[in-house]
Amino acid sequence: MRVSTSRRRRWNNIMILGIIAFIMLLNLPTVIKTYLIEDDSAVLSGDYPYLLNPLSELRALHFSNWSLEFQDGHWNMTRQGSVSAAELAKRWRSLVGTRVDGQTFDSLKPQLSSPSTIEVWYQDQEEPQRITFYQAPKFWLLKNWQDQWIAISVEPEYLLP
Repeated sequence: MRVSTSRRRRWNNIMILGIIAFIMLLNLPTVIKTYLIEDDSAVLSGDYPYLLNPLSELRALHFSNWSLEFQDGHWNMTRQGSVSAAELAKRWRSLVGTRVDGQTFDSLKPQLSSPSTIEVWYQDQEEPQRITFYQAPKFWLLKNWQDQWIAISVEPEYLLP
């Protein structure tokens, strides 16, 4: 009896260790994702949200009276300005703003002029992102790619040719 009892305990210990190893194996993807892979949501949900999607490759920006397009390996503008097309594209891609809540937007709306629209084309998307924006005297109010209103304080010459 003593031999079978020790053998049974050994098999019980092996079964317990096997079950623990199986549970660890099931949780391995979650552990890797949590501790070892850099999370893109930190970029996407930071204090200062991006206007354009930072994870997608920008191909074109179309305004009501001019365009900025990436063709044949370089940026082109349909209207000449004091800044190069590549520099202007870089400025638009890196543009971040301060999040504006709904109550603040509603209080600002009577002071704003009529809205304008920017059509943004990305490499991997079939439909463009449409950005509605207001240009006030001291700031721009834009609806970013996450459908949030953001305020940006820049001179018009920084974003327009």
